[in-house]
Amino acid sequence: MSKRTHYNRYPAICILALITGCTQNVSEQGWTVNDQEYLEKTGLSVLAFHNYYPVGKQGGIEIIQHGERIATNGFIRMQQVEGKRFSDPERAVREVDKENKVIKANVRYDDFDFKYTVRIWPDGDKFRLAVDLDKPIPESWTGKLSFDLEFYPPLYYGKTFQLDELFGIIPRQGNGPMIRDEAGNLRSANMGQGRVLTLAGEDPLRKVVIEGQNSDLVLIDGRNTSKQGWIIVRSVIPGGVTASAIEWTIEPEIVPGWKREPVIAVSQIGYHPGQKKQAVIELDRRVSRLEKASLVKITGKNSNSEILSMIPEKWGKFLCYNYAVFDFSSVTDPGMYMVQYGGKSSFPFAIDSNIYKAGVWQPALEGYFPIQMCHIKVRDRMAIWHGACHLDDALQAPLDIVHIDGYRQYKEAETNYKPLTTVPFLNTGGWHDAGDDDLAAGSQAATTQFLVLASEILGDGFDQTYVNWDDLYVEMHRPDGVPDFVQQIKHGVLNLLSGYRAAGHSFAGIIANREGRNITGDWASQTDQLFYDQRMNPKQKNMTHSGVMDDRWVFTSKDTGLEYLVSAALASASRSLKDFDPRLASECLETARKVWDYEQTSEPVQKPAGYVPRNTKLQEIISTGELLITTGEEKYATHMISLLPAIQANIGRAAWCVARAGDRLKDEAFNNAFRNALQTYKTRLDSTLSANPFGVPWRPAIWGIGWDIQNYALEHYYLIQEYPDLFSPELLYRVVNYVLGCHPGSGTSLVSGVGAHSITNAFGVYRHLESYIPGGMVSGTALIRPDFPELKETTPFLWQQSEYVMPGAASYIFCVRAAEKLLNMK
Repeated sequence: MSKRTHYNRYPAICILALITGCTQNVSEQGWTVNDQEYLEKTGLSVLAFHNYYPVGKQGGIEIIQHGERIATNGFIRMQQVEGKRFSDPERAVREVDKENKVIKANVRYDDFDFKYTVRIWPDGDKFRLAVDLDKPIPESWTGKLSFDLEFYPPLYYGKTFQLDELFGIIPRQGNGPMIRDEAGNLRSANMGQGRVLTLAGEDPLRKVVIEGQNSDLVLIDGRNTSKQGWIIVRSVIPGGVTASAIEWTIEPEIVPGWKREPVIAVSQIGYHPGQKKQAVIELDRRVSRLEKASLVKITGKNSNSEILSMIPEKWGKFLCYNYAVFDFSSVTDPGMYMVQYGGKSSFPFAIDSNIYKAGVWQPALEGYFPIQMCHIKVRDRMAIWHGACHLDDALQAPLDIVHIDGYRQYKEAETNYKPLTTVPFLNTGGWHDAGDDDLAAGSQAATTQFLVLASEILGDGFDQTYVNWDDLYVEMHRPDGVPDFVQQIKHGVLNLLSGYRAAGHSFAGIIANREGRNITGDWASQTDQLFYDQRMNPKQKNMTHSGVMDDRWVFTSKDTGLEYLVSAALASASRSLKDFDPRLASECLETARKVWDYEQTSEPVQKPAGYVPRNTKLQEIISTGELLITTGEEKYATHMISLLPAIQANIGRAAWCVARAGDRLKDEAFNNAFRNALQTYKTRLDSTLSANPFGVPWRPAIWGIGWDIQNYALEHYYLIQEYPDLFSPELLYRVVNYVLGCHPGSGTSLVSGVGAHSITNAFGVYRHLESYIPGGMVSGTALIRPDFPELKETTPFLWQQSEYVMPGAASYIFCVRAAEKLLNMK
């Protein structure tokens, strides 16, 4: 599934709407249209096209009941008519009548000459929803348009539904049956049809009654056609009508006096005795009076003992909740603890000087990374994660196309290979990115560089994985005498060098064709492992080739920013490999030098695509810094000094690599100007960090911010090291705490298998089994606009919350190791 580019960074200062959150208290009875332009009353919020990501179940009309988003994507859908259909709407123009408490969302499709409006307004304890058309639909569209509203399945597992006289249970999985429509296409049979639908009638927290005022309701299990489907309530748009073409009455049950229970957010791994220790307590917006919070030591045989008790400090509103902070920094005795507040307890955590020594960053390196390795078989004790896969990589992509996930091939191949013929050297190295199997050069390069930097922080020889590239075999939890960092860095380098070996430049990436996209399970079974030969028919094959075109495609357009990014990764990797594989290390450094030299004497070329960095000048700064650190050569120092204007313009992203090379930059004017830029940047940073109770830069777009803030902390670490008078390590510690459970929406660890309660239902290659990969790190809490933080742990299919990616795991390893080093130095 589509992922955002990992190089985009958010502006330094959070937007005001996120800071102020829900600005209006809600009365116990009445409906209001609040300043954020949605309809609400106690325990219930109805959003109207505030979100714009319907493919990820964020869009249209949405319902939040008792603190859970239960429904989304309330809008008109179109089946194909004469081979065409309009897409799900991402945007609408909202009109708000606060006095009459009416919200309208206007949607238009100019290409189809079609407009409609969705209206919502209160009606006693219910709210009403109507769909108005600009004009009657064409006759050919009759039966092809419907208003849909999708309900989140895990909230209704095992709960009842009643649709007029029909009744039943919402099953744990989609059960069919499947039928063919009049065009011969497979679709899910309806679960039922009628005028009044009740979902979860036995559960006052989840009960919803929907009544079709002028049309039938059709209940459909969307999971029958897609694992990521939801439960759909649908009304077909009739012909010959405009006003109130569809009208529903919707009544979500609300428990009188309901308030959201407190969420106590802490680092589930715990705290070093010498660091600041704070629990962030998330409270219902109507809570104004704070209770006592307690720190309780778990003492084993004896009764647990209360160590500290006080009224936490009120922080104020952020998003749609109130927050308080309980500071227990004074407690330094080693042991296991939990925080209690309002009858709730946090997950247990430790206070200890060795909290990061085992089971924290290690699962990512010994678990997640081996499992993600491409072109190689991976065994974990009695289990095979996958066989040696994609040994038929890769076919030159067709020219002048935009493919899935932002991959783009421009009009020239920039190789000597014709479209849909095999490009050599590509069936080795690299990691599958996320739950997808693509190998994006940008992600591969970032991951490789992050692993190098993480290994250099502590310089230990952690070894838990056996890797044999000759036999295409990996065995987890079997030390082989070679540090795991070195092996993973080598595997990344083998992929990064493949484009240079084949055509003299980096390729944007390798990805499945459309038919192979989003297939889950054993990667080795996703292609026939034989190189495609267009002279063969699909039933022909020999020992090496076949006529089956299931091979992945390689996108080969050259981009200057990507060249610099990859050269930085190769230069850094040469340092890690020099004592273990000197020949490969030499190839890395020589390639990095050649890339840099070529780009310095050539006009920049920009070929925007997925995972290709946009800011070419920033990548030039980073590449120059990495080559300077690796070689110490004066030409790189001289060029870095000449880049001062670009460094100042990109200070928030460029400062870290300049700081690392600072002792090699002997120019007083440059150093003074650089320090002045850092001081200005620090002022902006301090303002950003004070804007939320978690003390991290918090401005999500669609995905959660976990990966972003780890990148931020990685870069910040080097500022701490070189400019301790300006930059505090507290940001780094807070980022680690955030990832390990101290974040909005829940107290769950974002690293699978790390902490007492972590994400164990994630968007990985085995997501169809609703499973997890140890050490995989997800992006975490997302923002449901305008002000609702959400982390749904009961599905892997909200990839913007629960997807694994390689750079996220690598930067996580770095951040924990950096925190460990700083805390133990302290």
